Amino acid sequence: MDRLSWYTPGESMEEILIQAGHVGIYDGDMKQSSFEQGTASLTLQRVIWADSTDPDCRLVLHHSLVDKIERHHKSMFGRGGKIIVTLKPAGAGHSPGPVASSGFNSLRFVFRQGGEEEFYKKYMDALTRQTWKRTSSSSSSGGSRNCTLYANPGGGPPSQRSLVSQAVSEKKFTEQNNRLNQTISQDMSRLMEEAREMVNLSKSITERLRMSKEDMTEEETISFKNNLLLLGVSDPVMKSAFGHTASYYDNLAKKVNDILLESVENNGQISLPEAYCKVNRSLVSELFSPEDLLNACQRFDDIASELSLESLPDGSFRVRLREGLSSSLNASGQITSDSSSPTSS
Repeated sequence: MDRLSWYTPGESMEEILIQAGHVGIYDGDMKQSSFEQGTASLTLQRVIWADSTDPDCRLVLHHSLVDKIERHHKSMFGRGGKIIVTLKPAGAGHSPGPVASSGFNSLRFVFRQGGEEEFYKKYMDALTRQTWKRTSSSSSSGGSRNCTLYANPGGGPPSQRSLVSQAVSEKKFTEQNNRLNQTISQDMSRLMEEAREMVNLSKSITERLRMSKEDMTEEETISFKNNLLLLGVSDPVMKSAFGHTASYYDNLAKKVNDILLESVENNGQISLPEAYCKVNRSLVSELFSPEDLLNACQRFDDIASELSLESLPDGSFRVRLREGLSSSLNASGQITSDSSSPTSS
């Protein structure tokens, strides 16, 4: 990680060979990182990584520091496909970066939403061509911070129409993520409305059968209840039992904590839409809205949960380990690699 330097665009125009979003950078076999979500851009001279939430946080890994790269596909328990970069020692004139020194001689680019296959091919091609050896030192390190790059995902000759800025590209990724989160929330709200109607219908049917003069046999009653459960209309932990009270949200917060804790310990964090889907799958027939999940997560402090809810600059939320617990796990060495080595999975 100490081979990374802060982004300072070159004076000459650089052609972007390929870009990939939702890419994290990890030091050696470490499982946690301060750079877990960003856009990776490959040029003939370097890899430029831009944080998705902080436009001013951009890192560079120059090709001259790369000894070799290896591709690993996503495993069953891994976060995503990855490219493992074995690094050479940094020279005396190496530009400063986020880490002063590291005990590792490798780092991992983790591609959470795929794309590592094509990125790896173009990365290998760029390293083989060794174009950076023919460029001046000024074009590889100096220049304006707001330099515009040639965006050419297809790898063909760049044109004036393909001239875009790195900032515009990052903004598009952020807007797409925001729209996706809004769509998920709206879809979940509509689903909950339909589910509530099914719950009310099941209660009405049950009440009518109870009042009917012709009693159902025990076998028919069991069959009817099983069919309702298959439809997901059982209502054992609805607000009807608690109302809009702290007790309801405290109970829901405890269940959410139990369901998400292992996943967050393994992955470091989880977005609120992902958490909602995971909790819903686990509870199966217990119905609650996205707003209920948000309110429940906001009560993590009240139930002394190991988890905490964090608000991000773009207005979205994520669930992660409580800061003190995360630090203690790091200090005790309990946080390890995906499979205990940088080349596993």
